[in-house]
Amino acid sequence: MHSDTLTEYVLVNYRWVFVVFFLLPCTVLGKMWAVFEKKSWSRRRRSTGLDHEKKVENIQCEVRHKNLHAPGRVMCTARPSWRSMTIAEMTYKKRMFNINVHLDEMISIDSHNRTVRVEPSITVGQLIPILIQSGWTVPVALELEDLTIGGLVMGIGLESSSFKFGLFHKTCTRYELVTADGDLITCSESENPDVFRCIPFSYGTLGFLTAIDIRIIPAKKYVRLQYRPIRSLEKIQSSLIAETIDVENNDFIELLMFGKNEGVLMTGQMTDGDQNTKNVNKIGRFYKPWFFKHVESLLLSQKHTEEYIPLKDYYFRHNNSLFWEVQDIIPSGNHPLFRYLLGWIMPAKVALLKLTQTDTIKQLYDKHHFIDDFILPISNLKESVEKFHEHLNIYPIWVCPTVLSPSNGLVHSHAPVDKMYIDIGLYGEPKVSNFNSSIVKNLELFVLKLKGFKMMYVGTYLNEYEFKKMFNHYLYQSIRIQLNCKHNFPEVYDKVNKKVRR
Repeated sequence: MHSDTLTEYVLVNYRWVFVVFFLLPCTVLGKMWAVFEKKSWSRRRRSTGLDHEKKVENIQCEVRHKNLHAPGRVMCTARPSWRSMTIAEMTYKKRMFNINVHLDEMISIDSHNRTVRVEPSITVGQLIPILIQSGWTVPVALELEDLTIGGLVMGIGLESSSFKFGLFHKTCTRYELVTADGDLITCSESENPDVFRCIPFSYGTLGFLTAIDIRIIPAKKYVRLQYRPIRSLEKIQSSLIAETIDVENNDFIELLMFGKNEGVLMTGQMTDGDQNTKNVNKIGRFYKPWFFKHVESLLLSQKHTEEYIPLKDYYFRHNNSLFWEVQDIIPSGNHPLFRYLLGWIMPAKVALLKLTQTDTIKQLYDKHHFIDDFILPISNLKESVEKFHEHLNIYPIWVCPTVLSPSNGLVHSHAPVDKMYIDIGLYGEPKVSNFNSSIVKNLELFVLKLKGFKMMYVGTYLNEYEFKKMFNHYLYQSIRIQLNCKHNFPEVYDKVNKKVRR
């Protein structure tokens, strides 16, 4: 075996040794620090509003200082790229003026108006337990604990309840923003409504997001989840469409596909159960099988099953295995012995994986790995799966329906009324012999042709013209002029194209 090939093989197939014996212990230290921070947050909870105002004033001062001493440089946050959930390195930060925006707390819960106000860097894993303990939850709760609320607004966030509530930002009622001039503005449907519509997916190119108000709904104890194995792509598409219409009986809809013609359709309802509730599966316990493996076992047995899952466990059902990404890093991670011994510290923090990733590993990852999400009309499910099967052949595939509304914002339905779309998530090693960047570009053009959208956390090969054809820039450009962004913030494309995000 050639030495380069041997090195490549070892780095790809034995990285688990480094992860298990170094990164997992570091993850333990990180979790201990998180517990300390949580207790510290509880002690200062009453004064958080004043703390928030002080932190926002500091951001305003930094922006005004930049305008005085470096007026020609565009701005971005100083948050290092290794701390984000995306695997891409954000090289653009090196040439921009970095502003410290450290805002990661919950500000208040307003039970009367059914909203929660949070700072943008608070994570889903921090917010959801606090809300559930208070008897509340958010309509769209993302499944990975380290995702930040600000990231879900400035990028795109959706979950298995999105067929009912839409993308995450559709559940937000108000934003607070520090503008290019250092001013603090608020926006909502009734106050600065055009700014409000343009903030989602703007990737911090209109200002620095400092607070978000999110709708909350009453939380219940369980999700009653039904699993239905299906072995026909046509039947999968028709069944999924039928379930999205049944909004009265479904609160959650999710599909995992394990092959081109086989998958498991899951539908769920929030419920408090009763004293006779049986078949409770606490899938959040560290020793439990990874959720996607649990689902796959039901496909193999062809069993139609119903079980009750605690609400928090359901929300974070894909967290321990990072969907199925962990199996490529730690192949034995779902083995019972591994789960019982080390499952309690899983998963390794994505931030640590990125921080310790060498250039060689990054190049090999790009060569052997694909991760992306595409939002397409639900009527194109069959056509899309066949396309991705031919050019990627990655399984499992995550399919999550979401409703999009007509809007002047960057992401919207192309129909004059609400329209059902699906998010198709592809994460893993392509099982094709000729995988390269040209294939990825062609897939992006395929999505564009179907009037779909691509998530941008890993960047895009689209050129600027194609990008602006996919995302409506008309109102966005107008708001950039209004907020004096031209020489102070980059455009979205300048932060997501593959030249600056790799």
